[in-house]
Amino acid sequence: MNTGIIASRYATALLKLVDETGSGEVVVAQSRSILNALESIPDLRRALTDPSVPSDKIISLFETVVAGDRGDSSGELRSASDPAIAPELRKFLKLLDRNGRIGDIALTLKSFEDQYYDSRGIVRGKLTLSSPPDAAANKLKDGLKTLIEKQTGKTLLLTTEVDESLIGGFVLEVEDRLLDASVSRQLDIIKNQFVEKNRRIV
Repeated sequence: MNTGIIASRYATALLKLVDETGSGEVVVAQSRSILNALESIPDLRRALTDPSVPSDKIISLFETVVAGDRGDSSGELRSASDPAIAPELRKFLKLLDRNGRIGDIALTLKSFEDQYYDSRGIVRGKLTLSSPPDAAANKLKDGLKTLIEKQTGKTLLLTTEVDESLIGGFVLEVEDRLLDASVSRQLDIIKNQFVEKNRRIV
C-alpha cells in the first residue's frame, strides 16, 4: 500500500484522538517541534531506521526535542505527571513504533498538521522580509492577512522570517501560492529583460 495513504490514515487517527481529548493545539505544536528537529538533525533521522536504536531511546529523543522547545534545557526526562510530550502524542509514537511505522513519522506528522489546520479552517503562510519587522512591516503583514482571509474565507496563520538577500520588499507564501515582491526579484527581472534585449540586438 502507498506510504502516503498509510501516513494519512495514521494522521486521521491522531486527529480523531486529539479532537476527543481537546489537546489538538498542544499536539500540533509538539509535532512541529519534532518535524523541525527531523529536518535539521540528520542523526535523529538516521536513528529512526537504525535497528540497533531501541524504541524507548527514540521516544526519549523526541521527548528531549519537545522539552527543549518548552524551555526546559535540562535534557532530563520529566515525570509521568508532567511529561514533555502530550500523552496522546506519546501513545501515537508508540503505536507507530509497534506497527513498524516510526520511519514514516515525518510524513505522518506533516499529514496530521495539514488535516488539523484544514479541519479548523486555517491556512498557513510565511512572510519573508529583508529586515527585522518595523511599524511599516507590521502594517503590511496585517494588510496581507486581511486580504488573504477575505479571499479564502479562512483564518491565516502567518509567520515572519528575515532574509537580507531580498534587499527590500517581501515574499509571501501561502500554501502552494507565492507572491515575490522583493527587490532582488525585480532586479532579476530587469537583468533578464536586459539580456534578452541584447540578444535581439546581436
